[in-house]
Amino acid sequence: MVELGKKILVSIADQKLLLLQDKIKIAEYPISTSKFGIGNKSGSKMTPLGYHIIKEKVGDNVPQNSIYKDDNFTKEIAVIDYKKIDEDDLITSRVMKLVGLESGINKGGEVDSFERGIWIHGTVAECDIGSPASHGCIRMKNEDIIKLYNMVDIGVSVEIKMELIEKVQDMHKQTTKRQHSFRLANRREKGVFDNALWKLGGKERRKKERRKN
Repeated sequence: MVELGKKILVSIADQKLLLLQDKIKIAEYPISTSKFGIGNKSGSKMTPLGYHIIKEKVGDNVPQNSIYKDDNFTKEIAVIDYKKIDEDDLITSRVMKLVGLESGINKGGEVDSFERGIWIHGTVAECDIGSPASHGCIRMKNEDIIKLYNMVDIGVSVEIKMELIEKVQDMHKQTTKRQHSFRLANRREKGVFDNALWKLGGKERRKKERRKN
């Protein structure tokens, strides 16, 4: 199922993942992409660029920090590493498998993201989140991947790019701006002075009032 309006945007330069709804940011998380850099070749352990979609989701309702092994979540619970670099590339909590949409870039042959196993998933190495440290996938903190997993469906677009080119508007800021504009217009309709006028000093306010008269 393709979920219209929602999109995941991954910034390599910022090591961040944004969830957009109709081009408005509704969530933002720190991530970790490949420590080997950017690339699309099989065996490179690099993170590919370009357009993808979520093809599969795995992990409905499994306990947080559960370990994913051999295409299934086990009953093992991982010990999360908060302080040091852990070279063990354990996959935890939730998995979202990506399929590339661009032939020769992330789809087909030796550059196929799905065949390479490029996923968004939880990790035991939460200490590394915010810097490149993965083996090609997009790692997230376990609490964060569960939140994201619950907000998106199969078919959601995932764009991986070097940096955030678009100016993404935060939903809260946009809502606040709309509410402020409405209140200001409403005050003016009722003949009430702009609130900024009454924040001026007494002298300046009297000058304004004299000009008005």
